[in-house]
Amino acid sequence: MSLAQRLRRACAEGRLRAVDTALADWGLRHGADERVALALALANRAVGEGHTCLPLDEQAPPAIPEENPICETAAWRQSLAESRLVGEPGEARPLILEGERLYLHRYWQYEALLAERLKAMIGTAPAAVDTAPLEREGELFDYAWVGDEETHWQAVAAATALRHRFCVISGGPGTGKTYTVLRLVKLLLADAAARQTPVPTIALAAPTGKAAARMMESMRNGLADLPDSEALGPSLPEDAATLHRLLGLRGDTTRPRHDRDNPLNADVVIVDEASMVDLPMMAKLVDAMPRHGRLILLGDRYQLASVESGSVLAELCRAAGVNGFGPQQREAFAPLLKSDAPTADPPLPPLADHVVTLQTSHRFTADSAIGRLAASVNAGDADSAMGVIREAAPEAIEARLDAGDGLDALVETVAAAHAPLLSESDPVAALARLGEIQLLTATRVGPTGSDSLNQAIHERLCREAGLDPAETWYPGRPIIIQHNDYRAGLFNGDIGICLADKAGRRRVWFQTGEQPRALLPTALPQHDSVYAMTVHKSQGSEFEHVHLLLPAVDTPVLSRELLYTGITRARKSLSLHGPEDILRAAIGRQTRRHSGLAERLAG
Repeated sequence: MSLAQRLRRACAEGRLRAVDTALADWGLRHGADERVALALALANRAVGEGHTCLPLDEQAPPAIPEENPICETAAWRQSLAESRLVGEPGEARPLILEGERLYLHRYWQYEALLAERLKAMIGTAPAAVDTAPLEREGELFDYAWVGDEETHWQAVAAATALRHRFCVISGGPGTGKTYTVLRLVKLLLADAAARQTPVPTIALAAPTGKAAARMMESMRNGLADLPDSEALGPSLPEDAATLHRLLGLRGDTTRPRHDRDNPLNADVVIVDEASMVDLPMMAKLVDAMPRHGRLILLGDRYQLASVESGSVLAELCRAAGVNGFGPQQREAFAPLLKSDAPTADPPLPPLADHVVTLQTSHRFTADSAIGRLAASVNAGDADSAMGVIREAAPEAIEARLDAGDGLDALVETVAAAHAPLLSESDPVAALARLGEIQLLTATRVGPTGSDSLNQAIHERLCREAGLDPAETWYPGRPIIIQHNDYRAGLFNGDIGICLADKAGRRRVWFQTGEQPRALLPTALPQHDSVYAMTVHKSQGSEFEHVHLLLPAVDTPVLSRELLYTGITRARKSLSLHGPEDILRAAIGRQTRRHSGLAERLAG
């Protein structure tokens, strides 16, 4: 059987995509032998699976049966070394072979660029930091909840961001990332005033429109709790932008308006939900930073990585360790670091001084059922997680971990929760109710996917309310926006609800500002019903109660990161649905994305 036939079979069986086989065909037409053509297909598939490269030393090419002679490792490597389509780092060839990693040229460029710019920022001499304002109770930080021998990690995070041009502040839900950043901004403004230098220009950004809106909302809400907030308010940006908008990326090009030759007009760039930022976007962001600029990334190191290639935030945090600073930084922060601060043995990684992991959640405590379950999942300890689930009070965690699908009962439960919205007329009350309960799924397609469940819940509600299931716009229908629409002021992930106005006309209401606003259904960008959504879509959101549904069969998409993200969307209570063996398999599977970024930064 020829390679072309084998590739077509692999595509038909779902082991390759059509775009992967098309790239292999291109290679054959441009002088590649069968081994190099296969390498093109597999390197492209690796990017599609979220990796930035194909590791040659870890596995045989899995998309083609191992008995195929073209997969013999030594011959495969020799073909790569001899092909004019494969180059060394720095060459302009379709494939780049660097050690044991094989890259598509563009992704080698992104990774090398990101590492180069981050190393330059990390290598900048640290600034002196006056820790006195960070130590005094009530001046900036609340120390009432911190014990005498406990480190106030929010204060340490602010100090770290003041000391360095590049800083990562990682923390789970409710650990105070926005709280910390507001106080950091105040310190930056105070420092400029003391030095009699211009007020720094601050840019706020996030990977999605929804995340950007939530960031700005959190900033405004946090101002009320900040001493002397009146002086800070005018210096904050009026809005937070998507990274696309900040960099000037348009849909018809991958080249941003801002790059190293035309840097951003910002002294400080703060990016929220950084775990969702993929490798190409992060590379473009650091390339657009001005030489003096300060970049601060906020995110949760344990949350799901971006849908696209790379897991940049997780890699940076993994390479840095957890709050193990070098001796100079420990000396500089001595008044802030208490006996619980960890120490690290030299040699320390270059990133160690630049990453701070916040420790205490104010959404749910570490000893709460949800907090303990999230910690067990992060640790990959399935037995501990099952123990938490069994011991938790039903009002905190309800588990329906049986072999049956239980879908009909779940559909009935969620439909019943949404039924009152069919007669609701107040948009404020309706939007608030949408934040009370949410069904999250691991996948979009399949019997336990969000698409199927949205349809099932829609039909159940229509049947019980006497509505025509073919009716699209009926009062009480919740929707989620799928694409950014700057003219409409709606962004990917925004949630709205259809209600009838006083004249009986259908309008869709969104909480995109202090007051809900209504739009005609015909004015909306692409959207779907959202009785159920995927865990990926839920990132950056939180709900009073979450139903987390696992599929009936194991699938590679299930991982401890997905479970952790779904579990921590719940503010107060959680219901888990699915077989126990599937839950255990997900806890035991850690997402791993192949990359050379950590090695480049350590070099």
